[in-house]
Amino acid sequence: MFKKIKMINYRTHIETELELSDITLLIGSNNSGKTNLLKGINYFSRLVSAAYPGGRREITNLYRSHYFPNKHRLIDSDKPIVFSCEWEKEGKKIEYELLIYVIKDGNIGCKEKVIIHNNSGEKKEILYGHDKPSDRMLLRSNLQNQNLTQEEKNITEMFFRSLSSMYYYNFQPGFLKGLAHYNGNAKKKNYLEEFENLNKFPNIATEIGQEGSNFIELVRFLKEKDEIGYGKFLGYLKRFVKSFNGIVIDRDIPKWQFDMGENTFPYFESIDVSDGLIKAGAVALLCAMRSPAPVIMIEEIENGINQKNISKFLSWLKTVADGGKNTQFILTTHSPSVIREFSDCLENVYNLHLRAKDYRTLTTNLNDAIKPLVNMGRIKEEDIITRDGKEIVKVSPYELTELFYDGILGEL
Repeated sequence: MFKKIKMINYRTHIETELELSDITLLIGSNNSGKTNLLKGINYFSRLVSAAYPGGRREITNLYRSHYFPNKHRLIDSDKPIVFSCEWEKEGKKIEYELLIYVIKDGNIGCKEKVIIHNNSGEKKEILYGHDKPSDRMLLRSNLQNQNLTQEEKNITEMFFRSLSSMYYYNFQPGFLKGLAHYNGNAKKKNYLEEFENLNKFPNIATEIGQEGSNFIELVRFLKEKDEIGYGKFLGYLKRFVKSFNGIVIDRDIPKWQFDMGENTFPYFESIDVSDGLIKAGAVALLCAMRSPAPVIMIEEIENGINQKNISKFLSWLKTVADGGKNTQFILTTHSPSVIREFSDCLENVYNLHLRAKDYRTLTTNLNDAIKPLVNMGRIKEEDIITRDGKEIVKVSPYELTELFYDGILGEL
């Protein structure tokens, strides 16, 4: 799982670092940099994915469009954009750094670095683009030519696969219900036809789209062609809404069936289903994938979800995450109902604030920021406990909600 992620000079994030857990929550006012952070992680993930010749695209060359639109507007033009992360698997650790900068005359170059930490405490460093300028990302492709053991090659390739699979979503009911599409004239995909003669399944994480425009078509494919995936999908949603009975295909259209008692099982088109259930269905679809996505990022997770269901929904995500072994979630919220569910793990929450004087996003770990409130009398000394060698503030959900409504959380 990913332990740390850091971005330098990317849009409003002059220097932002997160320690990731199985579920990491981002809070903050509008225009504080939350979306910039999630889109930035997704952006670098897509760059790494495109740079692998075994994928759908060839090795990527970096262009002006990879640098100038994403660089913080107030920094010097010669300053690089930097993305770095730490990742661990089976006791082994990988550090990765990607640096994008201006070579000369506006041409864009990159430098890559991977550090492999062995179980014995030794480490190996692999560089590309550091000796001479390069506008191509080739480090991953050159792994097989490096002086590495097969085990080191395998774990590094496993890391790159994870880094290439960090997906960002801002699900919208209009898209999820099939009422809207990025291209209004675009023909809806028919995954049954596309994959009829192929011995594989669509990549749901990619195909569903950031807003969820292909959700309905993917649900139909799952219902008719993937019994295992549909079983998982159904199981997740039944835990969310007990009366949900399943998907019925009526004249090639997926419809939602409910148990209304007295042997009555009507079904409805997606447009007639609640926004909250549709959004939960989109997340369930992602979690039902045969190969779980390493990182799923979702904007405003609470939208459409009833406050009473927030706790149930987050516990469901926690089960899916399985301590980060399957999927890590990064969520944003504006709702105290979501924040209060993290009262016993404030170290997994980050508050983002945009400083006006230099248009810079300041990112503060909520656990560390809330400790000084002991001196103000807002938190009792006994609320600070020790967990895994670290001081942790453990407040009640009620107290955390009070701090939110008092405006104190936004000032930390």
